[in-house]
Order: sequence, then structure tokens, then C-alpha cells
Amino acid sequence: MIDDEVTETLRELVDLVGATTARIVLEDDEAARTGVPARTLPLGGGEYLRVELPTHSANTDVEAALERTTRSLRSIRRRWEADRLPAIVVTNTGTLPGNGKVKDRIEAYLRALAAIDRVGNAFVTRGTELVASAREPDELEGTRWPFLARRVLAVHAPHSSHGEVVDPDAFAMTFWYDAVLVVLLAEPYAIDFVRHRCRQVARELCNLLPLLEPDPDAPAAIGPRNRAPTQQ
Repeated sequence: MIDDEVTETLRELVDLVGATTARIVLEDDEAARTGVPARTLPLGGGEYLRVELPTHSANTDVEAALERTTRSLRSIRRRWEADRLPAIVVTNTGTLPGNGKVKDRIEAYLRALAAIDRVGNAFVTRGTELVASAREPDELEGTRWPFLARRVLAVHAPHSSHGEVVDPDAFAMTFWYDAVLVVLLAEPYAIDFVRHRCRQVARELCNLLPLLEPDPDAPAAIGPRNRAPTQQ
């Protein structure tokens, strides 16, 4: 399957250069500025390879590895005669050794979101429990984000399982099960731009939030039970 080949190619790159993530994105995503160091390389046909690199790279020729990977991906697309490569994301959990590091990366995305014009602060929650924020909320913000989180969890956008709340001073959206992204804003703001940037950040957070989940307990060993012989 083409999905398997692309996944294997991206996995080899991630393992080789110690990248945080490697993914296939469309041209529209090239303009995303998430605040995380990344390389974006053209694959042709409006597609790009986007690789997030750690601050300190491994002792590997990163440029050569990126070049080999782009050639491999182009070859896979030709071999399968595909118009588009599957939008696959490979995450290197080894570069995120603990919840603290994961939360740091989540906060980095939120700070980048809060840096755009008209945004005062940004929050991500699971249900109504705060996971992270761009900066420590003040007293007013501390009462505003829980209210917005509850509201958006109670609504659904038209033709969607996700909810969205658009207020004069805030935007909130649900994503990834019960996760909520809340952005506090100053008027006037362009809702289409804010919505687009929030969706970009939400896609990144979908890869990080699962890493905060505790490891599942080891399944209990279940063996055959001794039963008394059935009476005939």
C-alpha cells in the first residue's frame, strides 16, 4: 500500500535525523508559522515535505537525508501513479521524553498563535480542564476561558461533529475528541484568518495531546479456568 511506503519513508527520516515530526502537507499549509523550527521541501504537484527539527540535530547530514527522502517520496508517487501522496504524519515520541516536554511544545504552539495580531491569549483544554496556555491568564481571562470551553462543548458546527463559538472578543473550537482551543481577541478581527490559524494549530496539537495520556495498563493474563466436568 502507498500509505505503508510513505509511512516507512517518513519514519526512516525521523529516526535518522532525530526530527520531531515529518509530514506531507499541501501548498496552503506552507504559510503556517507555528513557531517551531521546521524545513519545508517541495515534492511537486503542490505538495511539500514538512520536517520539524530539534534545536540540536543529531550528528547526521540533515540536508542529504532530506534530499534522499524527497526523491523517495516522488518515486513512490510515480510508481503508484497517484495524484497526491497520503497526508501522513510520523511523530518521533523519543524526542518527547516526558509530559513536561510535550507540554512545552504545546505551549510553544499557543504562544505562536497568541503572537498574531488581535490575539490576547490562547488556551487548550480537555473538556473544561486547562492543559496549557500561551501565558498565565489574568483574573478576567481565568473566568473567560472556562465559560467559552463549556459553551463550545455544548454546540456543534453545521454538518460537523465539532463545535465552534464566535464572539466579538473570542473564538473557540473543539477538536480531537473533547479538546478545545480558545483564543481571546480584540475587536475588530478577521474571523476567517483566525479560524484558519486555529485549525493549523489544532492539527499540530492532535499529534501532541495523545502523548499526555497515561500508558495503558498491561492487560491481565487470562488463562483457561478449571471447570468441573459436566454431568452427563
